[in-house]
Amino acid sequence: MFIDSIIGRFFAPEKEHIIVTDTNGELVWMSEFFPYTVEDILDDINFGHDDSDEWEFLDIEQRVNLKVCRRFIELEGKKYVCCHFTDITEYSMLMKEALGYTKNIADISNFQTKIMEIMSGSYDAFMPVLADYCSAKELVMYCETDGYITKSLYSGAMIRSRIESTDETEALFSCKRGERRGALHCLLSAQTEGRRYSVFAKVTPSLKLDNLLDISAYNVLSLYVENSILREKIVYESEHDKLTGLYNKGKYMAMKADNFGDPASIAIYNFDVNNLKHINDTYGHELGDELIVKAAKSIHAVVSDKVFGYRMGGDEYVMVAVNITEAEAEAVAEKWETALEGLNSEGSVYCVMALGMQYGEGDFDYETLYKKADELMYLNKKARKEKGQTSHLIMERA
Repeated sequence: MFIDSIIGRFFAPEKEHIIVTDTNGELVWMSEFFPYTVEDILDDINFGHDDSDEWEFLDIEQRVNLKVCRRFIELEGKKYVCCHFTDITEYSMLMKEALGYTKNIADISNFQTKIMEIMSGSYDAFMPVLADYCSAKELVMYCETDGYITKSLYSGAMIRSRIESTDETEALFSCKRGERRGALHCLLSAQTEGRRYSVFAKVTPSLKLDNLLDISAYNVLSLYVENSILREKIVYESEHDKLTGLYNKGKYMAMKADNFGDPASIAIYNFDVNNLKHINDTYGHELGDELIVKAAKSIHAVVSDKVFGYRMGGDEYVMVAVNITEAEAEAVAEKWETALEGLNSEGSVYCVMALGMQYGEGDFDYETLYKKADELMYLNKKARKEKGQTSHLIMERA
């Protein structure tokens, strides 16, 4: 009757999962077959929650999450503490899942926003954002275009390099989304605008695979890469000579207007293909084009992040090298000559090119250097002609 009076003030007529203590925390009564860890519960009741009549308690031993409802009861001049316990484990799990889903939506939205902010970037500019989104220690992207493969490696910093096509790279391009290649997990693999590309994440304990598999993230990445590749293709075509793949005259003028980045030193190489008009007029433009392409390939062989090659039109080419020493500038010329010699061992036409080179550093005047390089090129052209060195059909030489 005594307990009934106390409980009746609280959760009448329910008596299950109830503990009654005095104001000193001593147990007065508890429900029969009370299923939870009493000692831990008493400690929880007595040490904390002074300002709350409801809270949650995790019974680690029983692996349940409990909601605690507390009431202070006074009966016959004595004060008691009555606590009722409700198992909310399943509810808590559902809430956790709901919160996780909400967080996932927020993460995806944040990821998409960051991707959209860099939409004008290069085709691999998304990699730092993706690495952060999926906690990837390392990302690698392979992109094939114009006969070569660019490898973009992101591991806190971006490193780009050109690599040769091999059986291994072919296998990487043939990967499907979600497929593994050793320690690499494929995120994207497709072809657009004539470019094949594949993106991989290195599998580590921190990698969030669920984020990688999310279809929304996949779609926004695919859209980003395809748009970037299309944009870069348009820019590429506007800046490059269609026949040779070298920069065109418009790109040369734009870089010249920007002073080629105001380098500390510069080397200017003026080229002219000997006997192109004769080859065109006598044997046709197909062989003339082969001569133009072979000349361009010799320049391609030496271009780098410091050396830029341009077809100015017809049989005229220019190379500009920046921030190199005079010895390095001479080495570039020697490397070009060796490359042309190697190229002349194949094909239908033998290519001879005149070259004039000038080097300047410090407070140099570009126009003066260019004019001098042009004069030296014409002197070299004349000297080669006098020696009988001229472009011709290889079959003629036999």
